[in-house]
Amino acid sequence: MTIWRTLLVSFLLVGLLPTAGVTLLAFAKARKGLEAEIARSLLVEASAVMEQIDEILFERFENVRTWTKLQVIQEIRIGDVDKQVSHVLADLKAGNSVYTQIFCTAPDGRIVATSDLYNLGQLNPAQPPWLTATLPQGTVQLEPLSVVGPRPHLNIRATVPDTFRDGETIGTLYASFDWEEIFRRLDHAEQHSPLRGTQRMAVLLDNRGQIIAASSLLRQRGLMLSPVLAAWPPAQAVRQARQGNMTADGQPFGAGEVLVGYAPSRGMQSFRGFGWSVLVIQPTQEAFAPIEQMRFSFLVFLTLTVVMAVAGSLLIASRIARPIRQLADFSRHFARQGKVVHLPPVRQGEIGELTQAFGQMTQDLERSREDLIRATKLAVVGEMAAVMAHEVRTPLGILRSSAQMLQRELHLSATGQEMAGFVVSETDRLNRLVSTLLECARPRPPIFQYQDVHAVIRRAVDLLAQRAIRRGIGIVTELHASPSTLRCDGEQLVQVFLNLLLNALQILPEGGHIQVRTATEGGHYIVEVSDNGPGICPDDRHRVFDPFFTTREDGMGLGLTAAQQIIRLHGGDITAEDNQYGGATFRCVFPHSAEWSEL
Repeated sequence: MTIWRTLLVSFLLVGLLPTAGVTLLAFAKARKGLEAEIARSLLVEASAVMEQIDEILFERFENVRTWTKLQVIQEIRIGDVDKQVSHVLADLKAGNSVYTQIFCTAPDGRIVATSDLYNLGQLNPAQPPWLTATLPQGTVQLEPLSVVGPRPHLNIRATVPDTFRDGETIGTLYASFDWEEIFRRLDHAEQHSPLRGTQRMAVLLDNRGQIIAASSLLRQRGLMLSPVLAAWPPAQAVRQARQGNMTADGQPFGAGEVLVGYAPSRGMQSFRGFGWSVLVIQPTQEAFAPIEQMRFSFLVFLTLTVVMAVAGSLLIASRIARPIRQLADFSRHFARQGKVVHLPPVRQGEIGELTQAFGQMTQDLERSREDLIRATKLAVVGEMAAVMAHEVRTPLGILRSSAQMLQRELHLSATGQEMAGFVVSETDRLNRLVSTLLECARPRPPIFQYQDVHAVIRRAVDLLAQRAIRRGIGIVTELHASPSTLRCDGEQLVQVFLNLLLNALQILPEGGHIQVRTATEGGHYIVEVSDNGPGICPDDRHRVFDPFFTTREDGMGLGLTAAQQIIRLHGGDITAEDNQYGGATFRCVFPHSAEWSEL
């Protein structure tokens, strides 16, 4: 196959496959996003409705318990002969439209006072309680829910205590709560779907999974007091006191797949709830209707893209084929000769970028060769450190033990104690340095903690203060970084700053000057160590971090290498520059907010 045909097929594939993929992905993402938004809306609606129902029930219970303690209610002991209690109950009903009837019964079940006088004197036999709610003011009982007749209601009852005889009752107060109030809450959730042209369904379940209230669509289908949802997955999930949303089979409602948001009762104040729950249901066929309408638009877009891709591929393939062949000839020549004689003419567009990139690649190959040499030197460092580790650690251990014994001397002065402490801490640091040399080819990962870098710098300066004083060299710190905390390995940074300060001390003559400065610039933490020494030769500046490169006869050339490795493990970088004093400045740049614990 010729290059022209190859490019033509390639451009078609590159142009069409991503477009088709992006189109399908956009369609899938739009559907998934809409599904997530609908599911969240269902959950919010279910939680809101359940909270409203809890609040309504709590207020009704509080009403009944409060009314039983009204002084006028005590008149039912004499049969309410003056009808004063009935008038009070009628006023309570008028002020609380959520009740269909409020009445009091004597201990024998006979109605002795009522808001509706036509029921006066009738027998109202007490039914076994359906549910019991314990409140701070007393206990309230619910009789089984009645959905027979035009106005379904829920009887809430509480005994009326005898104010003259502790522990005795004189009757029972009943309040028939209009269950239509619950229906209205569910109907509101059904009728106020955020998706135009769609309608939701809502149900209230008891703790057994039985439907005790439903929105209008489901009431019309006769699902009230039906246990049809007892084994339905969302009903099982919400009975475990969990809230959430899921996709389920809508067969119990005569629908296909549905999205369900479910929320359990959380109670209200001292009322802990009865384990009821609300489910808000949305058929997916209606919910995803807008997405299906997008399908046609996506197909039209894809067709236009195919036509444009074919036309564009023909044009681009013909223009690219010739310079590509020229670049291929150049590549073969470079492979044979191993060096660049001359590049093809640099063209505009991608071919020109490719030509420039190839030239850059040859330079990168040279740098890779230098990096390989550097890695080889680091491997030698590791081998040398492994051989020397035992010989170095043994005298370090002796020094440490001797210093610790010296610290136990009772008559040792405070200065002596401090110096012995320096010996112990420095032998520990040198021991860690030997370990670092052992890992030079593969440094250990830093142990990141939040550290005050200013404190780390001061520690390094304090360790070398006496040495600087003896040589008459001044060390000035200008620590202005704010904040000064950094997530780093404090021990490793001490090693970095000690290496940089030691380099300066070793190269400076008597009376020299060292400056350590910190600052924050553009989200980075900057530490600069400057001196007024002879500086670094421009030809050597790119080699100062190479292993074993040194300009001093007694130097090993590993200090700056180790410093560079530690800083790079912290996600930063170090560079060597000239400064205004004629000496060298080593500039350490750390990311101020990156989480380097994942390195």
